[in-house]
Amino acid sequence: MRIAVISWGSLIQTGVQRGLSISGGWHTGGPVLPIEFSRVSQSGEKAGCLTLVIDERNGANVPTHYAVCANTNLDLALVNLRIVENIKPEYRYTVGYVNILHNTEREFSRRKHPIACNTIRAWAQSNRFDAVIWTSLLSNFEEKTGRPFNVETAIQYISHLPEPTQSKAFEYIHSAPAEVVTPLRSVLDDSFNNTSSPPIVGEGGTTTTMLGDGHYLTETPLR
Repeated sequence: MRIAVISWGSLIQTGVQRGLSISGGWHTGGPVLPIEFSRVSQSGEKAGCLTLVIDERNGANVPTHYAVCANTNLDLALVNLRIVENIKPEYRYTVGYVNILHNTEREFSRRKHPIACNTIRAWAQSNRFDAVIWTSLLSNFEEKTGRPFNVETAIQYISHLPEPTQSKAFEYIHSAPAEVVTPLRSVLDDSFNNTSSPPIVGEGGTTTTMLGDGHYLTETPLR
């Protein structure tokens, strides 16, 4: 089988070093998918940071990258990606796939990201891939913080992170591939490049202001 792996984040930069088995390098021209920094990472060096996931509610359409898997067996390619992404075997369903040859796909991905699945399937057929795999983790921001995801709540979340997690969170966002322009990244990049940007005003008069060192300060007015 000719299998593609698609990505929009750190897998492009560090996947091979972490053991991702691909033939050649990464290429632009992957499917355009709704992506946003709306998942609170639960483990590893990015624990607590907001990471990129497919998000059909809050995401912006982002052109992804793709690589050709060295594995020609779909099961082996899926296991390889799961291990590289540090996903436990019991959560293997969060590694998505579409199998064009046998007209099958990951039911979990279809249920949670139907638009993305349709886009990936059409892209695979147009580019003559027999199958495509990707990391299909979900947005969990509201589950973990108790607040719906939007730019304001995301910035407030990051501003309350302890160090060094806060610095890692900003670095992860700023170092994402240039094509990954999401609502959250746009605001953060504008603030990072223009420290005179006005504060973001939130619920109850709460303000979040960019500081000169690239960090954010969130203040709540006294009652």
